[in-house]
Amino acid sequence: MNEPDFTSLRRQQFRRYFQPSRVLLGIFPAPVPSGFNIITLCFSMYCSYRPPMMAVAINDRSSTWDLINSAEEFVLSVPGPALVDLSMKCGIESMRQIDKITELQLELVQSKTVAVPGLLRAIANVELRKSTLVQTGDHAILVGEVLRFAVNTSTKEQPLLSIGPFTDGYDLLQKKGVHRLAVVGPSDISTDIEHNAP
Repeated sequence: MNEPDFTSLRRQQFRRYFQPSRVLLGIFPAPVPSGFNIITLCFSMYCSYRPPMMAVAINDRSSTWDLINSAEEFVLSVPGPALVDLSMKCGIESMRQIDKITELQLELVQSKTVAVPGLLRAIANVELRKSTLVQTGDHAILVGEVLRFAVNTSTKEQPLLSIGPFTDGYDLLQKKGVHRLAVVGPSDISTDIEHNAP
């Protein structure tokens, strides 16, 4: 039996084999006129069922880095294609230059369990209370206990994904530099199978 040859790759090259990641929009209290900052996040996961908990990683170059130490609660919004422009801008623009909520004219919706609002046009808004903050290299992992999953059940949108250079099977919606936002698209593999079927 032939063993596969495992090749060493750099992190950016590895993305081709370790994609996609779910895109979330983090909303945090901030010292700006709107009172809140919003940031696009691609490192996220569930980390507990009971109680329900989620974790996101925030880069130390982000202005949100300074906010997460004092934040007691926050919201993670799930964007779909209707928020693709916003998702790209909030991942590139910094609170140090603009108040993103005001400048981008974001429509907010009041949360029921936290003082931080969600996004009106999101697929879902997850309301969380901060639990733990852990330093990890050039990121910090922020862990929150989910107090409410608020879902717009009337939407048919798919959640946005951050993908690498391999785009087969995805509908690429927007690209800026190395950043690519997409949704799941028709699979090229299934199409090939259908075309080759007897």
